[in-house]
Parts: sequence; C-alpha cells; structure tokens
Amino acid sequence: MDNPSETAQKPSSYRLPTHRGERIKLVPHQMSPDPNDGDAVRTWLEERPRPWAIDLFCGAGGLSLGLEEAGFSVIAAADFDPVSTETHAANIQSLTWTGDLADPSAFIHQLDEWGIEDVDLLAGGPPCQPFSRAGVSKIGNLVRTGNRRVLDDRADLWRSFFSVIDRLNPKAMLFENVPDFAQAQGGALLVALMDELKGRDYEVHVKMLQAWQYRVPQHRSRLFVVGIAGNGKFEWPKPRGRQPTVGQAIGDLPVVPADTRGETQAYEGPPSSALAKSLRKGLRGEESRRIRDHVTRAVRPDDALIYSQLNPGDTYLDVPEDSRRYRSDIFNDKYVRLSFEGLSRTITAHIAKDGYWYIHPREDRTLSIREAARIQTFPDVFRFAGHPSSRYRQIGNAVPPMLASAIASSVKQVLGDSPVHSVVRENRAEYRISFRDSLIQWFKWNRRDFPWRRSDLNPWQTLLLEMCLHRTRAEQVAKVADELLRLGGTPDSFLDNLEALEPSLASLGLHWRSANLGAAAEFIRDRAAGQVPDNWQGMVAIPGVGDYIASAVLCFAFGRSSVIMDTNTMRIARRVSGKGPKQPKWDLRLSLYELAGAEGADAKWNQALLDLGAMVCTARAPKCKNCPVRAQCTTGLGR
Repeated sequence: MDNPSETAQKPSSYRLPTHRGERIKLVPHQMSPDPNDGDAVRTWLEERPRPWAIDLFCGAGGLSLGLEEAGFSVIAAADFDPVSTETHAANIQSLTWTGDLADPSAFIHQLDEWGIEDVDLLAGGPPCQPFSRAGVSKIGNLVRTGNRRVLDDRADLWRSFFSVIDRLNPKAMLFENVPDFAQAQGGALLVALMDELKGRDYEVHVKMLQAWQYRVPQHRSRLFVVGIAGNGKFEWPKPRGRQPTVGQAIGDLPVVPADTRGETQAYEGPPSSALAKSLRKGLRGEESRRIRDHVTRAVRPDDALIYSQLNPGDTYLDVPEDSRRYRSDIFNDKYVRLSFEGLSRTITAHIAKDGYWYIHPREDRTLSIREAARIQTFPDVFRFAGHPSSRYRQIGNAVPPMLASAIASSVKQVLGDSPVHSVVRENRAEYRISFRDSLIQWFKWNRRDFPWRRSDLNPWQTLLLEMCLHRTRAEQVAKVADELLRLGGTPDSFLDNLEALEPSLASLGLHWRSANLGAAAEFIRDRAAGQVPDNWQGMVAIPGVGDYIASAVLCFAFGRSSVIMDTNTMRIARRVSGKGPKQPKWDLRLSLYELAGAEGADAKWNQALLDLGAMVCTARAPKCKNCPVRAQCTTGLGR
C-alpha cells in the first residue's frame, strides 16, 4: 500500500538517547580522478560523455545528482562549505572544488589547470538567505540596529555565473533560487540577471515551479531561470503524475527505537510505494538491507508531551492551552505534525536547528536525517558527511534531485536542437520599441508636472517627497511640497524644522508619517553619514522605506533602471499582456521589463507609465480610444 495508516499505535516509550552526534566522514567517489594529477584528470575528461555540466554553489549535490540522472556529466562543481563538498565529492563522479565564489577567479584558474575549456551547461543556485523573506527581514533589522553593515556580499554571488560564462561560453545556463529572488531589490536583481544573459545572446526563460508536480512530496516553490544560447526551442517540463505524499516517501522506513545505538538500521520489508522503490535504487549487496542516517535528535520531555497531543496535520493551535510554552497568536505554527496522506512543509536549512515543523506523522519525534533526505528525493544510497546538524542543513539547502532532473531533461533536449532563425526575437524587439516609442511620445505632450520631478532635487528631497506620496494623492503632496523642500531640504534641516512642518505633514493624513520621516532623517544623519544610500540594501534599511519607495528613489535620484510597481503600473501590465488578476507581482514586473526595451526602465519610462495609469488606463472607464499603446494592448484591441 502507498500510504501507511496514521491510526496505527504509537510507540509507547519513545525517547531518543542524547549521545547521537557522530561525525560521518566520506571518501571521494571511486571513479573520480585525483584533482591534483593532471594526466589523470585529462584522461578522465576524455572518457566523460557529453553533454558536460558544471555546478556552482553545488552544496551537497542535489542539483548535480539531478543533472546526472538527466544524462549530463557533471565534470566540475564548486562550493564554499568544505563539509558540503565532502558530501558532493563522495556521491558525484566529478572534480569538486572548495573555495569562495565571491571572487570566481580562483575557480576559473582551477578550470584552466584541469584543461576544461568549454562546457554545455553551467548550473547552480547561490545562497538564498539574502533573498528569502526571513533573511531580508533579519538583515534589515541588524542594519537598523547597527549590528550589520549595509551591504551583504552574498546578494551579489549570482554575478559569479557570468565570470564563468565568459570563460567557457556554455550552450545553456540554469539558475535556481527561492521565489523571493524575483522580488529582491524590487525585482532589480532578476532584471539584471536577465539583462546579463540577453547581453550574451541567450534566450531567457523564467518560471516558478512547484516541486510536488515533479514527484517531490513537499510544498516547495522555486524560481528557475534558463538561458539558451541563440534561440532554442526550450519548453518547461510537464508535471509528472499525481501528487506524491509523505507516506509514499518514508512509510517503508522502520521505527526509530529508543535503544538504537548507531546510525544504521535494517529495512523491515519491501518498499511500500513506487516512490520508495525508486529511492532504494542503487543499493547493492549488504547495503541493500541497511538504512543509513535514520537517526534524529533527542526529544525533550516537554516536547514529547506536545508531540503526543498532535494528530496528523495538526499545528500548535491544536495543542491544549495548558501544554503550550509559547503564545499561540504569534507561534501558531511552531509545531506541525506531518500527515502521511499529504505533502510536507518545505524542507529548509532551519531543520538543522529544530524539527518542530517536521514532526513524524505517527511517532513522537521529528524527522530523521534519512526521512528529510527522502522528502527531498535523495536516494538512500546518497550519504551525507558531517555531524547531524550539518547533514540536516545540507539537505535543507539542496535542490530536490527529482525536480532538478525534470528541468535538466528539458535543457538537455533543447541542446540537441538545430539553431532556430531569430525572426521571433526581432519581432519581439520591434514590438517593445513600438510600445516604448508610442508611450514616450505621448508622455512628451501629456506629462504631469510635479515638484518631485524636478531635475535639481537632491536624493534626500526625492526620498522625502516619495515618503509623503505614500498612500496619499499627488495633488495633496504638491500643495505642501515647496515648503517641505524649503525647510527640510536636508536631513539636518528637516529635523531642525520638524515642528514647523508638522501642520503640512498632518494635512497629508497618516498620523505616523511625521514620526517615520523623523526616524528616516535620523538614520541617514547618524548611520549613513548624512547621505541617502545609493543601493537597495541601504535604502530598505531606512525606517519607513519599503519596496516601492526604494525603487522610486533609486530610479529618480540615482538613475537606476528599476520597474516601479504600483496599482497603476500593475493594471497596465495585466491589460497589455492579457494576464489575469491572479498573476503574481513578479511576473507582471517581467512583463513591464520586456516592454521597456533596450533603454531599460529609466525615470522617463516609469513616469510615463505612472501618468498613463492615472490619466488614461484608469481602473474604471479606461479611455482606450485615447491610449497611445492601444495597438499593442491585448485588452485595448477589442475596444
């Protein structure tokens, strides 16, 4: 049966010993050459079948394993973490390099030493912490409190791809990251990534994929960017079969008893599902009867009590009040018992700290290392180096191999296609230029003149007025703009004259606006040497500054290309592209980015879009007959 019963009796005296902390050491793959033996490396490369791939930020090797399963030979891989590269080197026949890719020159030099002059696919996913919502929030708070510098170098690690691309000229590029990368820095990073690829003549494809659609039994959404040299016929992989379940992935694994003294147990029966059978594939001889890494952390008595009160699918809200240790209104999902019948929560690196989100469906414990690996679709033959916490972290950071294999198969297929004539690309370019030219020409004669559009404003003045425009009509701000600029033209003068400016600020509404502006001025004066930061991380560290204001100031004050998203511009994107109201914000941003053309989303472009949305493409009764881009608009064509 595919899903074990969740009503089976729980082990009555479950308690894990506290001594399990064995450091697993692994040896390199027996078929990999000595990376320091040039002759051995050259011979090995000559024997490796094409297509070749290199995996940057490889971690434990989830992406590499998926590439191998799709038919690629992963000839080289790189990562900063030595324990992760130990895992990778043991499981993947490859040249695995340990080092910092913030400066990729050392890795490129190593590729030269190995004699690697070209590659078919460059793949990888840089660290996701600078882009995830939790990571952005934590970093922002640390910057505001002075416990972290403004810039996080990890946010620029994706640029290492292009140093390697320029050295090897791969036929394709595959980039993976968390969904929030699409929104990072107001979408500027994704736009910059696409610009870099297009500038090197790659056809770019972007999509958010759900891992469960590719046999991975968890809620896991990931952003993928694929670049194909020239104009290949790339198609995203189609979903594979029915939704998998936690039970199908781990239901055949034995109970973890309290008296276990090692990390190796015996399988107690045949695989209980097709998924479990595939995850046992590759085990030979005695290993086919052993399950490795089936060990978890010790259970504290207070946790054991809570676990015992949770049914499959329950969260902390279902725990009786007298057993709760935390406020349920804040920590409503502090504990989650998984269900054999459903999907797991996303397996993340946080599982290395505690496993409260991953309580076993039937046993009063958190997931074992092997169970977490299986939910990520690592086969049982795949071993992990390091102490238990490190192994959990490697698993949580990995790309699920089955998801990686599905995408890699689509990339591999297009690499064999004949080059396609670039007429489609040229037509799209003409379409974008036509849209941009029509819009800018209209803007030339119909633009609205506001004080915040003056060319002589300093960055603080631009920031001041953009913060005043937040949730406020432009006409209201225009009435008090001259006084704000005269008395508060610098952070110091604004703070000195804040009391005199209070009536003007109060007229704009939002009682907390004055406090936010004062806090922003103090932050810039005290933390930024009186200068408005000219980078995204510095901007969003300013109190009261969110994505929209940061995008606007960077564009209007510093000349940065930035797609500014508000209700007006998102409405234009939906109508022009024909995308429905449920289309995610990042996808609408890409639509506007495509329309901006080669000049990019500069100040004139953004101001023109904002005016078009306010004056013509209004929410109600849009004036389609007067629209300068009606011919290019999916909605307007029928009016």
